[in-house]
Amino acid sequence: MFGQQPGEFYRLRAQSSAPDADLHNVAPLSPDAHNDEQQDSGEVPIPTAATTTAVPSPEDSSASELDGTWGERDVGGPVTHRMAMDDYESMRRVLTNLSQTQSRASEKSTTRMGRLRSPTSRRKRSYISESRQRRPSAESTRADDLEAGDAEDMAELEKDFELSGFIKEGYFEKRTEEGHSAKKVGVVWKNLSVKGTGSMTSFAKTLPDAILGTFGPDLYRVVSGFVPALRFRKSGETRTLINDFTGVVRNGEMMLVLGRPGSGCTTFLKALANKRSEYASVTGDVTYGGISASEQNKHYRGEVNYNPEDDQHFPSLNVWQTLKFSLMNKTRKRHQSGINIIIDALLKMFGISHTKKTLVGNEMVHGISGGERKRVSIAETLATKSTVVCWDNSTRGLDASTALDYANSLRIMTDASDRTTLVTLYQAGEGIYELMDKVLVICEGRMMYQGPADEAKQYFIDLGFHCPDRQTTADFLTSVTDPTQRVLRPGHELSAPRTAADFERVFRSSDAYKKVLADVADYEGHLLKTDGEDAQEFKQSVQEQKSKTVSKKSNFTVSFWRQILSCTAREFWLVWGDKPTLYTKLFIIVSTGLIVGSLFYNQPNTTEGTFTRGGTIFFSIIFLGWLQLTELMKAVSGRVVIARHKDYAFYRPSAVSLARVLADFPLIVVQVLIFGIIMYFMTNLDVDVSKFFIFELFVYSTTICITALYRMFAALSPTIDDAVRFSGTALNLLIIYTGYVIAKPELVGQKIWFGWLYYVNPIAYSFEGVLTSEFAGRVMECAPSQLIPQGPGAQPQYQGCAQSGAQIGSPSVTGERYLQTTYNYSRSNLWRNFGVIIAFTVLYVLVTVVGAELFQFVGGGGGAIIFKKSAKKDVATGSMVADIEKGGVSGDSSATSGQLTTEKGDDSVPQTAASKEIFTWTDVEYSVPYEGSQRKLLNSVNGYAKPGVMIALMGASGAGKTTLLNTLSQRQTMGTVSGEMLSDGKPLATDFQRTTGFVEQQDLHDGTSTIREAIEFSATLRQERHIPHQEKMAYVDEIIDLLELGEIQDALISSLGVEQRKRVTIGVELAAKPSLLFLDEPTSGLDSQSAYSVVRFLRKLAHAGHGLIVTIHQPSSLLVQQFDMILALNPGGNTFYFGPVGDNGAAVNSYFSKRGVVCPPQKNIAEFILETAIKGGKRKDGKRLDWNKEWRNSQENADLLIEINNIKSSRSRLPAKETTQHEYASPVWLQTTTLTRRMFIQHWRDPSYYYGKLFVAVIIGVFNGFTFYKLGHTVADLQDRMFTSFLIILIPPTVVNAVVPKFYMNLSLWTFREQPSRIYNWFAFCTASVVTEIPISILSATIYWLLWYWPTGLPTDSATAGYVFFMTMLFFLFQASWGQWICAFAPSFTVISNVLPFFFVMFSLFNGVVRPYAQLDVFWKYWMYYLNPSTYWIGGVMAATFPTVAVDCAEQEAAYFNPPPGQTCVQYAGQFVAEVGRGYLTNPEATSNCGYCQYRTGEEYIASLNVEPGDKWKYLGIFVAFCISNWALVYFFIWTVRVKGWGFGMGYVFGGLGRGVEVVKRAVKGLFGRKRGDEK
Repeated sequence: MFGQQPGEFYRLRAQSSAPDADLHNVAPLSPDAHNDEQQDSGEVPIPTAATTTAVPSPEDSSASELDGTWGERDVGGPVTHRMAMDDYESMRRVLTNLSQTQSRASEKSTTRMGRLRSPTSRRKRSYISESRQRRPSAESTRADDLEAGDAEDMAELEKDFELSGFIKEGYFEKRTEEGHSAKKVGVVWKNLSVKGTGSMTSFAKTLPDAILGTFGPDLYRVVSGFVPALRFRKSGETRTLINDFTGVVRNGEMMLVLGRPGSGCTTFLKALANKRSEYASVTGDVTYGGISASEQNKHYRGEVNYNPEDDQHFPSLNVWQTLKFSLMNKTRKRHQSGINIIIDALLKMFGISHTKKTLVGNEMVHGISGGERKRVSIAETLATKSTVVCWDNSTRGLDASTALDYANSLRIMTDASDRTTLVTLYQAGEGIYELMDKVLVICEGRMMYQGPADEAKQYFIDLGFHCPDRQTTADFLTSVTDPTQRVLRPGHELSAPRTAADFERVFRSSDAYKKVLADVADYEGHLLKTDGEDAQEFKQSVQEQKSKTVSKKSNFTVSFWRQILSCTAREFWLVWGDKPTLYTKLFIIVSTGLIVGSLFYNQPNTTEGTFTRGGTIFFSIIFLGWLQLTELMKAVSGRVVIARHKDYAFYRPSAVSLARVLADFPLIVVQVLIFGIIMYFMTNLDVDVSKFFIFELFVYSTTICITALYRMFAALSPTIDDAVRFSGTALNLLIIYTGYVIAKPELVGQKIWFGWLYYVNPIAYSFEGVLTSEFAGRVMECAPSQLIPQGPGAQPQYQGCAQSGAQIGSPSVTGERYLQTTYNYSRSNLWRNFGVIIAFTVLYVLVTVVGAELFQFVGGGGGAIIFKKSAKKDVATGSMVADIEKGGVSGDSSATSGQLTTEKGDDSVPQTAASKEIFTWTDVEYSVPYEGSQRKLLNSVNGYAKPGVMIALMGASGAGKTTLLNTLSQRQTMGTVSGEMLSDGKPLATDFQRTTGFVEQQDLHDGTSTIREAIEFSATLRQERHIPHQEKMAYVDEIIDLLELGEIQDALISSLGVEQRKRVTIGVELAAKPSLLFLDEPTSGLDSQSAYSVVRFLRKLAHAGHGLIVTIHQPSSLLVQQFDMILALNPGGNTFYFGPVGDNGAAVNSYFSKRGVVCPPQKNIAEFILETAIKGGKRKDGKRLDWNKEWRNSQENADLLIEINNIKSSRSRLPAKETTQHEYASPVWLQTTTLTRRMFIQHWRDPSYYYGKLFVAVIIGVFNGFTFYKLGHTVADLQDRMFTSFLIILIPPTVVNAVVPKFYMNLSLWTFREQPSRIYNWFAFCTASVVTEIPISILSATIYWLLWYWPTGLPTDSATAGYVFFMTMLFFLFQASWGQWICAFAPSFTVISNVLPFFFVMFSLFNGVVRPYAQLDVFWKYWMYYLNPSTYWIGGVMAATFPTVAVDCAEQEAAYFNPPPGQTCVQYAGQFVAEVGRGYLTNPEATSNCGYCQYRTGEEYIASLNVEPGDKWKYLGIFVAFCISNWALVYFFIWTVRVKGWGFGMGYVFGGLGRGVEVVKRAVKGLFGRKRGDEK
């Protein structure tokens, strides 16, 4: 019986003499297209007229019109089965010879290994040339030969192979002596059931929840995650996702899994792929060629793979690097010399050789096209050498042609490696379906059908269901599962199954199910008969592919060390691939080094430079570490790829953590050398070679240590927000407890609350090491200003130095004594300190490694729909259940909750507002600047849109569909538009954009709004201002009913699925009562049923009287029939058809058939139009058809122009509307208040933003307040009073970095959707953005002030405390608006990242604290100091809090000197004290050891900082002015940059910088190029 089964039949097909093209249901061309003689002679047959007309051949098309190329049509070549198999066999031949050569060479001495390189390269070249010579003949062969080939030719090809060494080594994949793959395992599942967690409907988490959760549920979840024993055991509600499935897919077979979204397709694939962790339970047996699921997961994880629908790759790697990395981790060391050959073969096999050096890219990084990225995913999966592959909706977003290419590639992969492939696809065309061997249909987790793909359609027809003409088999099978879509044949209304349980029961009693059980039993019998031979071969093959140092029980192919090395290479590729970031970082390092170096420029070598030298060293140590915060984004954003690679068994996640450390070593060396050289020599540090290298060594090791600290937090943080919050807070604490702001003796001796943090602070040890090295051996002369006493009567031998560490009668201070007295530092601890830094680094790396292995934080699938909290009483408990298959994250096309299910009938006209206006356009052209000239994208396009008419705007990729839509809707922001666009024969009014609806393809919304709130927002602001609010809300109710979203109207938009979001987008536009509706790709990314639901809904709108213009991408026949007219464009924006669709496309077919091109009866009319336009075709007389010219000269075009003129002449005579036209429907005040309310709700429901601000205020406030707890009256306490005020400077970097992305997100929403729709203007946006920051700023300031001010013991009188509170509140307001205007000005995030470091450095350092005003360089002293807002905040607070403080010098703080014999201290120095006007003598009547305290009061102390008590109110006024100017700048830059488009010359600046970088790059390349040439 086994020999009769399909699986064995497919495996034996290569040995059969009959062609097997039809095995995969690939329809051949006409039999007379080619003949055997032509094949033998290599002649290209002449196509028949019928062939060229119906399906134009590649020879008749230009290079840009070839079939099979993904993405761009002007590159690559067609992907055919024969050519791919030939390339694959050529690769095997080359690798076989290479393997034999290596085997022979391994027996000889290693000194001859180098001689093998030349033969290898020659073989590689011969392989490539051989493939090139084969390709023309391959392209000219018959379709069935392309697919199958001649068995004798294949056998002859096999004779040429020498497989012995290849098989023994397992080089690319192990093959048996018969030539079959040794890694062939079928998948059997028996009684498979999957249950998911059934949590109740989720509700939005608000700010109070986030705050309370910090010390409650959130804390518990974090702790229980580390300690599982603390978790409560409770039996949660579960739901059956897969119910008792049984079946088999043999090796070499492809199974298509079909079902509506939410049916269980994803769950089924994940269960077979052994990805079970996200489910409550998985029962039943799944075996892989006899290997159990548990054994597979433990030892063979990389052999069974699940591929999600999104192509996740590192965008800054190119295609070659992506595949190279995959093979490096799946190829043992001795075989890695052949990796490049394999890569070339894979690229040729999938037709993407032209993308070899192109970045993979993603949505944000420009790279290869989406179709090409799909092929990279397939090639990467083939490189994994996995045996079973499950593909989940991988054609999402692709047009039909590209999707077919993708399926062909899967077929190639399955056949080439004898793999087992399961795939679920949405909107699968007939060509894709015919490639499949088996099909599984699922409905509500129940199996409706399983069996041969060519028998499925008849099975359901026999059950009583009708398949309409032109409906694809896949769509028919899926529609049967949908009660609203299936059609019953007459007479089967009562007998046909209705529910999923009915379908399951009928199938289990059918012969088809018996065949499935027989197939399973037969395959298991085969395994039993062969005594598990396949499994043994599989295990042996997997083991032989592993490196010798890898354990037999390991999932991985190469050793852990080689994993680290390959990941290190990838890290360097990633850095080099993201050159803008690299150049930006280098620019910041150089510029900041120059700025800060100039701040501390040429410090004096006297005692006057002691404190500032400490500042120089402190900043040098922390700056590069602070700059490394960018590593957080890399560490978090790459998690998805790393998790997938772990499933592929490429490497352990810990290998990536260690690889990043290795990559840091050379990268940070470059940064440290550049920055260190600038800082060291500009600031006049000790020019000693040993001290310089110690400085560089400590800065280098500290930067690596801080980077490791950041990555540790990234490894332990679920989101990037958490990682940034924890890392930023940790860095702030490290800065406070370094020993610079507060000296070590005071920190560890007096600051009992948090002083112990000094000992766990690596920066503290680095600071001690560098500072002791700098001051070692240094003798500092006392600065004249510090000599005590001074004046006419002062004698040098009786003077002292007002410097810590000075000795009586000595005019100088040694560095060692200064450090010992001030910091309790010793040079002898230098290498101990270095060792401690290394120890901390190792600790952080180890924690990161453990965290990477234990925590992934990569969610799987979507979650439950989230409702707003106030909807709890309205939502039925349990009505929405969390399910991996259901509505969840945005972009998940598997959401079904609230799907259109109610059939209202087309004659049920909804009560929406419609217009009777007719929109016409004539000779519309659009050009954009291109390489110094103009490039025309639209060329003389004519047409009209009438109420109640649906127009499908169609065309190939790049034809200009979206361009035309944007032009007609008046949304073009650049380029030149010409032509005539009229409404009722009159010029478009100023309110045209507001009164028309534009449905974006991207579905841009405020994700925290509910469905009802979004539609109400649109209705309130876009309907005419004279309409009462109650009437607008009543209209919203009608829209929600029309959308059939009533059950989920209180759901947050961010939790909806693709189809639901699309309906919300349409509803938001309908709420404006548009006269005309433009829709851009409304069905893109949807499954066939959701796409039909959306188009059926649009049909309702047309019946209601709306005019619709819709771009549509490769629609099915059913979708095309919903449209009234088609406007078809060719590339270049040329019209080649505008007219009615007709019944089953009759009108379209009539137009083209008149010109000799006939659409086949079963052909999709939409696909026919596109193929005809792209490939051209010929008449029977051999003349080539130019469809653009045909249309221009056609009678249909002439009739169109006549119709347009008639419309203009008749409608222009109608009286104009008498209503007053407004660009914005609602007044500014209503816009502002409505938008402000929405933004408050946004922050409330997305609490991470407000929570982050409160978190920073609390943490910094607590540590600041209790570190400086109850300050005293010594000179050190005066300095602490200054620094406790100064530490508020640590807050802006964290807060501003949170403000910028939030503001940018809202700005993008306004710029791209709400401003073009004229919902609200720029003034309303600015006001709402500013106002929503005020309450949280005041609350944060209050919390910070309470936690900081009172514990520190600053003056408690109401006047002073109130002043400081008001200044603190202003500071928090200032930093929010500061981030907003920077974001408003900067055109992109890259520019923002360039600008922010400059602002933070200037803000922190140029205020007279770190570098006192008197010591500032003259360049900065007279302008930057006074332009810095922090100067006035710190100055104002010190002016308020210092004057009343009386100073009581500690014993070690006074400057000591001896008076001349016979004089008391006051007699000798009294006049000096009186003249200098500050300080006092501690023992005026003593005759020796006179002590002089520098300050008597706090007023004298702040005078040395250029602050006076009278500055208090002046500085307050100035800082208020800075706050107001920040708000003014938000308005100014939004209006100038975003509305008016002013650039302020930034384009020239950045363009010049870019050209400068290119000049440097060319110079460097030229230099190194000459060097290499000289070496040669």
